[in-house]
Order: sequence, then C-alpha cells, then structure tokens
Amino acid sequence: MKREQGFTLVEVIIAILVLTVGLLGLVTSAALVTRMIGRGQHSAVAAQYAQRRLEMLRVTGCKSQTSGSEVWTRGGTAVDSLAWHFTQWDLPNQTAKHWQVVVRSKYQTALGKWRTDSTETELSCLF
Repeated sequence: MKREQGFTLVEVIIAILVLTVGLLGLVTSAALVTRMIGRGQHSAVAAQYAQRRLEMLRVTGCKSQTSGSEVWTRGGTAVDSLAWHFTQWDLPNQTAKHWQVVVRSKYQTALGKWRTDSTETELSCLF
C-alpha cells in the first residue's frame, strides 16, 4: 500500500492563523502610517505659516518691535494662531541693537487636540 503525503488539517489551520495575524499587523501599521502623514502635514503647514510671519518680522523688526498675534481661519474655523514677541539683548561694546524674535504657533492636530510649536531667530539692527 502506498502512503500519500500532504498537509494535515491542523497544519492548514495553523498556516491560516499565522497569515491572518500577519495581515492584521500590516493593516494596523498602514493605519498608523496614514495618521502620522496627516499629523506631519498639519505640522508642516503650521511651520510654513510661522516662517512667513517670521520673515515679515525680520523685514520690519528694526523699525517696530511690537508684539502681536493673528489667527488663520479656514471656512470660519480657526486653523492656526500665531503670537510673537521681541526681546532685546545687547552685546558688550556693540552699538547695534540685537533682538530675539519668538513666534509661537498653535494649531489643531488630526485628532482634534491643540499643539504649540515655537520658532525663533535673532535680529541685528545696525542703524
């Protein structure tokens, strides 16, 4: 009598379970990556908005060092808010005025929570 060789039913069920666990892991990872991409997009837009304001403050900062704030809305909903302030610091034996400019950006994340980032630079006024 000839013995036929093949897979048993138990081996097939275990293989299906292992494959199912692997696929569930891939689906979970894909969801996490998608969420991280969304969070990165919100953060990048907020950083660009803060950088634009910082560049405007660099241009006008030697004439006026007033603190301020502004809110960026989209469809009547606040998307991002900026607040900035100047701090003067002087170096010894220097006639130029030196300012530190800090811009704080508060924006909403993909999960509906608010996050605050800050960007800062130094400004030297020679006149």
